[in-house]
Amino acid sequence: MDFLYANTGAGTEIVLRPGVAYCFRKVHALLTDLVRGAWSRYVRQLNVAALGVATDLNEFLFGSERISLAVVRPVLLDIQNGRCFYCGSTLTPASTQVDHFVAWARYPVDLGHNFVLADSKCNRQKLDRLPACEHLATWTERNSRFGDQIAEGLTRQGIISELTASNCVAQWAYGQTEIARGLTWLRKGEMVPLDARWREFFKAAPAISDK
Repeated sequence: MDFLYANTGAGTEIVLRPGVAYCFRKVHALLTDLVRGAWSRYVRQLNVAALGVATDLNEFLFGSERISLAVVRPVLLDIQNGRCFYCGSTLTPASTQVDHFVAWARYPVDLGHNFVLADSKCNRQKLDRLPACEHLATWTERNSRFGDQIAEGLTRQGIISELTASNCVAQWAYGQTEIARGLTWLRKGEMVPLDARWREFFKAAPAISDK
């Protein structure tokens, strides 16, 4: 933790390094959701028999503060021309679901640019798998073209919409998959190796601000 404060190994207080407190304030919402998500998973793992699968554990532990993902649909529907992000089929009101491109199980924070609309069939098939590079290319291209529109629409709904944050999360997830030589989801039950060119899709992504 030396990058946050000088680790002297003694005393009862710490002094944060310059800029650390500012960064904590700036990403407070992200850190809060991460900690809550990690704690919810831990509690559920220890209490599977008692909780079952239907309990909204996040709401039980922390209250119903998360915004319904229904507000995401109208913002993304026109951008996706009313079609499923993954298979391209026409979406219907009954079949349309909001999906975390990088699954909630991998990164339990609602980030605006990480959302896509999928039909219920693709959403069930994808689960918490990482999308193949074919989908990654579409996702980064969509965010490059419509990033400002997505941010404007979802920020008004109280959803964190920082494209740099979503790109960092995605790069981390794909980097971990590459290290583990894991597979990525293409369609239905088809899993494919991660294409070595995945980094190319982030070359035009906005850089992280130092401010």
